[in-house]
Amino acid sequence: MKTNFSRLRLRLGAGLALLLAGGCQNLTPEATPAPVASASRSDAALTCAQQPEGTNYVIYPQCADGPAVGDVMPYYNAADNRTYSYFLKDVWNDATTQRHPWYGLYTDNFSAYYPVGPGTGGELLGCSAPTCAPDFALGTGSIVQRNGTLYAYYTGFNPNTSSCPNPKEGVMLATAPAVGQAFVKNLNFQTLYAPAGLNFDSNDNFRDPYVYYDAAAAKYYLLVAARRNVAGTWRGVIAYYTSPDLLTWTYQDAYQYAGGSTNFFMMECPQLLKLGSTYYLLFSDMDAKTMYYRKGSSPTGPWSAPAGNARFEGNGCYGGKVITDKYGDSYLQAWVHRRAGATDTGAWQWGGNLLTHKLYQLANGDLALTIPHTLKSYLEATTPAFTKSSQWGNVTNVLANTESYRLVSTANNDVANVLYDPINLTRFKISATVSYASAGKDFGFLLAACDGYNQFYSLRFVPGQNRFRLDFTNRASLTSTTVATADVPFPLQPNTDYTVDIVEENSVVVVYLNNVAALTARIYKAPKTSWGVFVDNSTATFKNIVVKAPAVQ
Repeated sequence: MKTNFSRLRLRLGAGLALLLAGGCQNLTPEATPAPVASASRSDAALTCAQQPEGTNYVIYPQCADGPAVGDVMPYYNAADNRTYSYFLKDVWNDATTQRHPWYGLYTDNFSAYYPVGPGTGGELLGCSAPTCAPDFALGTGSIVQRNGTLYAYYTGFNPNTSSCPNPKEGVMLATAPAVGQAFVKNLNFQTLYAPAGLNFDSNDNFRDPYVYYDAAAAKYYLLVAARRNVAGTWRGVIAYYTSPDLLTWTYQDAYQYAGGSTNFFMMECPQLLKLGSTYYLLFSDMDAKTMYYRKGSSPTGPWSAPAGNARFEGNGCYGGKVITDKYGDSYLQAWVHRRAGATDTGAWQWGGNLLTHKLYQLANGDLALTIPHTLKSYLEATTPAFTKSSQWGNVTNVLANTESYRLVSTANNDVANVLYDPINLTRFKISATVSYASAGKDFGFLLAACDGYNQFYSLRFVPGQNRFRLDFTNRASLTSTTVATADVPFPLQPNTDYTVDIVEENSVVVVYLNNVAALTARIYKAPKTSWGVFVDNSTATFKNIVVKAPAVQ
């Protein structure tokens, strides 16, 4: 029998202990009203219209004056235990005629960020004015410290190649005496261009330098994203140089990596790091807009794909790089893309908001992601009330006085659901523990719900694909060949509990899956719209659905 429950106001306070996946929460429930029979779905109370985009970002910051954050170059400073997030500011020929200048933020806890730089967060590295200057515009790079001086290797970019003698992209150097201070360009450093006569794309695609110090060999590695003709096929490669002193670099005519069996057009923002005894090579696939990594036993490989999931994030996390603090904790910082027109139908746009995940090693050496523990604590300061608006289909409460439900659907497109009113907060976290007994199709969370059966965005577990997906496509139009808006590999087994944490701040939505994978997305219709849980031709249980939020919004 299909039933439709009347509204139920949840009072979440400090009365009763409620067991959650992440610990003990407090819940003071009201009595559940008796079910009311309904012969039809009621969607009148749902809110699905896009709300005005917020600009008050705190945990996923943009530039203070509005522009987006581009490629991130994190640097951890042990002296003050702060992470300094240098980045490309997304301006081009602005009032100061700058083109992707470097700016920066710092954080102590990944829940609050503060500007660094001259004055109250001014420019840290600017482009040059002459039309044919190698750094007429700037690209990303990396920062390394030696003898108290910060060395910033950056991409010099000049689109005016038709009238200028130098190639479009090269590696350049600037230095600063301390974190947060402006960099001064080293005019004596000879710009590194793609090596001549070795089949590189000498006019373009030689960028994104990253420097790694190998203490055992007492030398530095400089990685560069490039394109090269390899045995008659053009492909993205990661080239590298070595140096004893950060000033004199020798090109090594062997690839760090040429993609293995995959022909990547460009492996942008490469990074080399070591965790424990394993070396990792990270890069971002320019075409798929996703991050990948490879594992090896030395700084130069050979490199192998992960033993498990091919990647740990989706296409909402790009250009990521990792820092490790003095406590041994590692963090991945990247950026979340925007969409044209600030709508979910707009085209993908470069740059957006700064994103931070905690990164760690699994027992097999693969990498995994989870929410930074300091951010988790910040988000769990309060337990706001939230309102259940309705339920539809075969739905059973499985844990008295909690939002815990077993949903059953026995046919495709016969969606069972539980729906909730919009959460009228800027930033918050939804948590639940999810399991399934059978899955002919899918199950998960719904956002921006105009109804509970077709017109909503689905954050869905798809056991048949061993994936977690975001789909903007209406349910009636979903097929087995529908291309996901975003997805991440996530192997699933029946009768197994999986923890889910959904963090929202304005239009940035980050889903953490069982503390091993994440899916980040830009969803302009997510804020302050109706949401809930659903199953479609599946049987699944959602236990202890709880909303948490910071003490101060």
